[in-house]
Amino acid sequence: MGKPNYTLEFRIAVVKYYLSGLGGMTRTAAHFGLHKSTVSHWVASWQLHGIDGITWKVAGYSPEFKLNVVKTLQKEHLSFREAAVRFNISDNKVIKRCFDAYEAAGKSGLQKRKRHHVKIKNISGQATQPPVSAAKSAEELTHDELLAELRYLRAEVDYLKKLKARAQQKKKQK
Repeated sequence: MGKPNYTLEFRIAVVKYYLSGLGGMTRTAAHFGLHKSTVSHWVASWQLHGIDGITWKVAGYSPEFKLNVVKTLQKEHLSFREAAVRFNISDNKVIKRCFDAYEAAGKSGLQKRKRHHVKIKNISGQATQPPVSAAKSAEELTHDELLAELRYLRAEVDYLKKLKARAQQKKKQK
């Protein structure tokens, strides 16, 4: 979960507008240029948790918390949106990912994943050579060679993502 799309002040204004009775969900959503499900989520979260309900946290969730959410979801037959409101989670997609991970791999699917970041030493714009020769087919590679190639490819992807993000950031500054 990254930076919230809307400021806390904006979310408060939306909730207060709705609660003041100036308009229903649809009218409030149209007034602020939002989808009505967003307004509905914010209002329900506000009513259940107060200001904490619309103050999103950036930190991840523990495997125990995720398991509790999934078990409650199954036991009480909640929708992802209802569970997001109940557990004060900003986006119901987070719950869907947890649910899908649990369905696929059980408890182990809810464990925090460690990301492997490999630093690229050659930042001159020239890509470093992959550790494995292109002459070998995937079937001929040893386990260690496959892991080395995987690390290289992950580093290359990370580098390209950072390069793209910097280009977009420079474009926004102009």
